[in-house]
Amino acid sequence: MGWLGESLVKELSRFPRLRLAAVQDADPELAAEIAARYGSPRHGTDYEALVATPDVDVVVICTPNWLHGEQARAALRVGKHVLVQKPLALTPMDARATVDLAARVGKLLVVDYSYRYLETVRSLRVALPDIGRVERVTATFHNIYGPSNRWPFEPRLSGGGALIDLGVHLLDLGLDALRPRRVRLEAAELSFARGYPVEDAARILVRLDEVPMTVEVSWNADRPLADISLQVDGERGRLRWENVAGSFFHFRSLRNRVLLLDRETTLRADTLEELDRALTRGAAPPIHLEVYDLLAEAYRSIGARIMGPAPEC
Repeated sequence: MGWLGESLVKELSRFPRLRLAAVQDADPELAAEIAARYGSPRHGTDYEALVATPDVDVVVICTPNWLHGEQARAALRVGKHVLVQKPLALTPMDARATVDLAARVGKLLVVDYSYRYLETVRSLRVALPDIGRVERVTATFHNIYGPSNRWPFEPRLSGGGALIDLGVHLLDLGLDALRPRRVRLEAAELSFARGYPVEDAARILVRLDEVPMTVEVSWNADRPLADISLQVDGERGRLRWENVAGSFFHFRSLRNRVLLLDRETTLRADTLEELDRALTRGAAPPIHLEVYDLLAEAYRSIGARIMGPAPEC
């Protein structure tokens, strides 16, 4: 469960087709507390028991990164649909194995790329033809906060730092907007300036076909407000999606500085709406596996420059 799991549960009442069937957490007290608070008919600490429950149709996975792929496949194997937090997996092989299994068993696999499901992002995609041939994409996620748990700082549990945590969203947005045939990493820079075992900031340059995309991310950014944005420059203008006044829940889209859409949201409601839509139409939103290829290449790239002092560990 955790904070994110409960945030999703809070929004369930908005969707008549969805109801809470069971709660599972490694902490028995938390599982019992959440179950009582939101009226779950059952709760427990055993994940295998949860996914085997007959009246559970969809398993929602809000665990640390390293468990995502394994737990998603466990649910798919017993015939459950899956909504799993990003990243889908820590390696391209693991991500592909999970996507392939979902296809083989005919069940939906939805990754919670929460920003992709926002109305403001959809308005940007609709307006994309207006700016003609795309010439450049720039994406940023500078978070003025860092993780509050310990596991994100353990590489074997998280898969990395700010790049896999925040960059996964931005890469997904760029790939989903442009749908390129070919993707490649051209450069990667990682920062260990804060002395973490994982990077506190990163900058990568990728090519989506021949369109350059720059991605910049950071934890505990030295700035007054969080900065989340995707900018697409074309031959006939510019599209921009951005957070408003540093908010994590208020976003707007603009075309040539003219407002297209302005919305405040919980993010979790947008994710559940996408899940509900997928269940209705019997098809999940696409999962761009190139995201995991790019992340893996950035982390293993011998040519990746270090933006700050590397940690001794």
